[in-house]
Amino acid sequence: MENLRKGIQSSVTNAFQGLLDCQERDLKFLIRQFVRKAIAPKVRHNLYHHWWSPLKKWQRRIMFMPNFIANYVYDLKRFLRSSSANNKVNTQTQLRALITMDYHRIEKGLALKEPRVGFGQEVIQRLLLNLPKYIEKYSFDETAQITLNSLFAYYNFNLEHGFKYDLLDRALIELRDKISSQEDITDRGGIIKISKQSILKEAQHDLQNFFQSRYSIRHFAPDEVDIQLIEQAVRMAQKTPSVCNRQSSQVYVFSKDEDKRKVLSYQNGNRGFGEQVSKVLVVVSDLENFTKIGERNQCWIDGGMYAMSLVYALHSLGLGTCCLNWSVERYVDRAFKKATGIKDSESVIMMIAVGHLPEELNVAQSPRKNVHEVLVVK
Repeated sequence: MENLRKGIQSSVTNAFQGLLDCQERDLKFLIRQFVRKAIAPKVRHNLYHHWWSPLKKWQRRIMFMPNFIANYVYDLKRFLRSSSANNKVNTQTQLRALITMDYHRIEKGLALKEPRVGFGQEVIQRLLLNLPKYIEKYSFDETAQITLNSLFAYYNFNLEHGFKYDLLDRALIELRDKISSQEDITDRGGIIKISKQSILKEAQHDLQNFFQSRYSIRHFAPDEVDIQLIEQAVRMAQKTPSVCNRQSSQVYVFSKDEDKRKVLSYQNGNRGFGEQVSKVLVVVSDLENFTKIGERNQCWIDGGMYAMSLVYALHSLGLGTCCLNWSVERYVDRAFKKATGIKDSESVIMMIAVGHLPEELNVAQSPRKNVHEVLVVK
């Protein structure tokens, strides 16, 4: 009896999963087949001619919920498969994210006005477990060096305040001996001291006019955009905040005409100007950088902030941009990634069309809401 119950449950589950895996066009096909088999031709003819519009509405209603659920299941599967929320750490990106999250906790603790002596010992123990594992499996790279520098900063702070952490002392000696022959040592990691004056000096720019002068451009000059300008903009955007400094964002650049046409064919917002674009950027956020269920939407936050920084960086270099949204269903997302080689774990945030500005052009005014409609003071 129990086997029968499990068999029925499995069959129902598989049938439901099969329904979820159907693409929208598959559901349309199934509905048409059902109508053809269940309704006599003469009746069907009258229905098509006299009640076609109501049927179309019902068809959309019937298809909406399965398709809606299927798209959410697609997102759920990708998050479970790619993140380490299930406590499975299988890739370099996943382990790097855990290490980065912890060394940044140390940096944040040291950056407080009055750091507590001996803080974060559980974090230190995790780093001492994960860092040697990372070095052994993936080599001593910049992430490992930054982590080591953060550990030294933590150790020195505590030593200066009369607290010697013996476990950390021994571990640092072992790690230092292991990497003594490494080249390209960086001093990044830990904390740096800056002044209010230095920040204000660099921030004294007319940013109001800078922000107001940026428009979505749909008319580009034919000149090619140098890849070095793209690199410069990406370098500027790297300063964008991200959760625990994990920096999940990445930028794909497409320059060849054939590649640009292929990429833009999956996005409907570039009609009428897509062929003028010099570079197409695709901003993604890698789900492998996220470690818990509460971060299931974090890729959109980190990736969106990064994309905005990149757009303003390109604007500062005199380039025109147009943000192209990626509001698509799962089968378009799958096909696009297959066509471009973008990883399944990478969530597409948006495309950005980039080109040089012509001498004169028309732009949409796109009036903004009054600030009092947006700002809520409590």
